Amino acid sequence: MESKRTEGPLLSQAESLNSIRVRTIAEKSMVVLLQGLGGGEVTTVDLRNESTARGRVVNVDVFMNVPLEEVLFRDRKGRLTRLQDLFITGRNIRYVHIPDHMDIMKTIHGQLTKIHRVRNFSEEGGGRKEFAKKTN
Repeated sequence: MESKRTEGPLLSQAESLNSIRVRTIAEKSMVVLLQGLGGGEVTTVDLRNESTARGRVVNVDVFMNVPLEEVLFRDRKGRLTRLQDLFITGRNIRYVHIPDHMDIMKTIHGQLTKIHRVRNFSEEGGGRKEFAKKTN
């Protein structure tokens, strides 16, 4: 877990889905559900060192790195600290609490639609030809 202050804007989800490898990892794992939290959902992240962080999710990348804003951090001894932002690396996460109001299937479907929209953009005459069909 690292506290990190960024100077520039964080990458948007569309920008994070820019490579074939990244999109393939995302669509074949449950990280798409966590990516659905990006854009302002407030959630709690339990860490492997028995501490917790509750804050607004900025974005989630395919490696499950989670930047949070307006964070209430509780360390393993129960002390509370307010932080403006916190960057949590995926390897330090034990659990991510999905808010009760979220429809899990709808969120997963929406994220997969975004991935496929980017992938199929080439069929509409634009973008890179990732999976160009061979013509004889």
